[in-house]
Amino acid sequence: MSKIPVTIITGFLGTGKTSLLNQLISSYPDKKFAIIENEFGEINIDSELVTNIKNENIFELSNGCICCSLNDELYVVLQNLIQSNHQFNHLLIETTGIADPGGILASFITDPFIKKEFELDAVICLVDATNASHILNKEIVLTKQIAISDQILLNKTDLAGREKTNLVRAEIEKINQFAKIEECVFAKPKNMNLLDSFSYDPSKIYQFVLGLEINSNSTNELTHGIENMCYTSTIPMDQMKLGMWLDAFLKFNQDSIYRIKGILYLQGVDKRIILQSVHTQIQATVGKSWETGELKESKIVIIGKQLNRKVIERNLKELHIH
Repeated sequence: MSKIPVTIITGFLGTGKTSLLNQLISSYPDKKFAIIENEFGEINIDSELVTNIKNENIFELSNGCICCSLNDELYVVLQNLIQSNHQFNHLLIETTGIADPGGILASFITDPFIKKEFELDAVICLVDATNASHILNKEIVLTKQIAISDQILLNKTDLAGREKTNLVRAEIEKINQFAKIEECVFAKPKNMNLLDSFSYDPSKIYQFVLGLEINSNSTNELTHGIENMCYTSTIPMDQMKLGMWLDAFLKFNQDSIYRIKGILYLQGVDKRIILQSVHTQIQATVGKSWETGELKESKIVIIGKQLNRKVIERNLKELHIH
């Protein structure tokens, strides 16, 4: 049985998240969605789609999709969905506008039950072009939503106008230079190929890290404190020391380290290890073997707020086999 892909939709209050949900439902007729809404009681899926209530928490839609609320722990909600025996092949989660989506993401990376049934596809963030600059200066949560996303929809560009849209786009690119950004109106991008990119698949993480051209000694221009750094080394790392350091580093800096992606060269391991983390949760996956004569190299990308580059590099160097 193949795993069910999961797309998380985030964005600040009033950016058009529910409008995007409705667009996805209509644009993917072959998908049978299960939809979890965090703000279920306020703005809902198009009412004409709702046909009946399966129970007090699950609405059935006329196109075969189902919708429920995140009124319990995510684990419980997902378990109820699986046990409902409703056939669905893609899960959409709309987070509340004032939430950091990292907690939900972390569950899909580390929880054994959730990992068995579901596979992270991508995080889509909606940004309101008309007032994003103002919100970014006041709310760190919007910065986190942008920083952790894989695809960003810059919405309401018709109301913002070209000049303001360009300024907001530039701010977004400084916060997250890796995300795909698309402008849209009414939360309807021209390219609706938003699903099934699987940005969290280890092979995609590997391609992403391998393709980066970041000088580990340079720093990108800071926007709202967000930056990224890349550490590389051809000296093998001590697996136990690295694991202990990562665990402590992420717990101590859980409010400032958003994501880590990496390819690891570990002492005594003949295969590369693909690393990714969201907040305090870490996932390490065995990759392909190092080829004879191939340059063995660790390459670690850290994305977060106001990174203490010198301290992080010094700590990482101490994890090598000497």
